[in-house]
Amino acid sequence: MEIEIMTNDQNRSDAPEPALEPVLFAIRRLEDVVERETRLLLEGQMVDLADINAHKSRGLRDFNKAMGKAVKTVDTPALKALQPVLDSLRQKLDRNCDAIKLHLRAVTELAGIIRDALETQEADGTYTASQVRNGLGA
Repeated sequence: MEIEIMTNDQNRSDAPEPALEPVLFAIRRLEDVVERETRLLLEGQMVDLADINAHKSRGLRDFNKAMGKAVKTVDTPALKALQPVLDSLRQKLDRNCDAIKLHLRAVTELAGIIRDALETQEADGTYTASQVRNGLGA
């Protein structure tokens, strides 16, 4: 992901300010983690949530640290040039959120099916398992 940023002493587009490189690196790493999680969820693959969350937390910490330094050393127009990169990250996060919601709905439905099957299995025909739990039986 390349962006062109105006520097203080130039009137032409050039490579990103050196102080923004850690910011861009952190954003790329966050995008990689988010895209990997989204892909795994949408493909129905196993997701190591602890690992993914650890990488997300680390990436967010690195991003905040890099932004803190950049804000002190880079002028406002250069910082504003990050907007397209941040917009791209936001789109990937939105897609990730949708994939997580879909996954949670599927897990909730599956849990309901399993619960219903267990209740049916446990019932002897006189009372349902939920009636017994709620004190309506015996």
